[in-house]
Amino acid sequence: MRNTPSLALIFILVLSSSLMFAQESSSQTTRSAPSTETSRPTPTPAPEARKRRSVPEVEDAMAKGEDLLFKKHDARASVDEFKRAAKLDPWYGKAYMLLGLAQMQLQQWSDAQWAFEEAAKVEPGNAQAYLGAGSALNEQKNYVEAQKALQHSLEIRPDSPEAHYEIARTLWGLGKWQAAEPHLRQAIELNKDYAGPHALMGNIYLQREDAEAALAEFEECLRLDPDGSLAPSAKEIIAQLKKALGKQ
Repeated sequence: MRNTPSLALIFILVLSSSLMFAQESSSQTTRSAPSTETSRPTPTPAPEARKRRSVPEVEDAMAKGEDLLFKKHDARASVDEFKRAAKLDPWYGKAYMLLGLAQMQLQQWSDAQWAFEEAAKVEPGNAQAYLGAGSALNEQKNYVEAQKALQHSLEIRPDSPEAHYEIARTLWGLGKWQAAEPHLRQAIELNKDYAGPHALMGNIYLQREDAEAALAEFEECLRLDPDGSLAPSAKEIIAQLKKALGKQ
């Protein structure tokens, strides 16, 4: 179709729903500058060091951090607790994972990348850690490194709809939108209630100048997540497509 309107249609999504850890915090949506704290390298632990023991101070920090992040929706305050837990127990993968999640909500992309990469060092088989790192790299538009991390995530867990979606975002960023499509279809097949892949599929149909198919995808995205971060843009695009197609 040749009368497809010219629209700014690249969606940059917040990761929290992709990782399926927590809902986005509406009170923490402003962009924050990355912290200036120097990240320490993680040494390779001896095998016995990988076996965690319950430490009251660590558990206290984690409990406070999770309460702040999930119940009070205060990602900024939770960061300090997760950092405290990771400092007390450098081999605690969950501390790094939740630190990364909180920093993603704060849009501290490089800090989140570091946290997820630390989680991957501690737990090399953790597909979510590579997914988180890849997502953070996507947000920094470092698509080459993002692709490496996300491919590793999919090698560990090929049935992850989030990883398929994120690597589709990577391929889109690299200008390889044809290669992104199979991953989007796989993400939708694995999770039929996943709104994000429909938005990116809408973009792909617009690249093909197929406004009818694009409209259907954006409408499905809005139906699945009418109050999500994509909803305002999806509504605007739907209105412009309907106008171009003479459906208003």
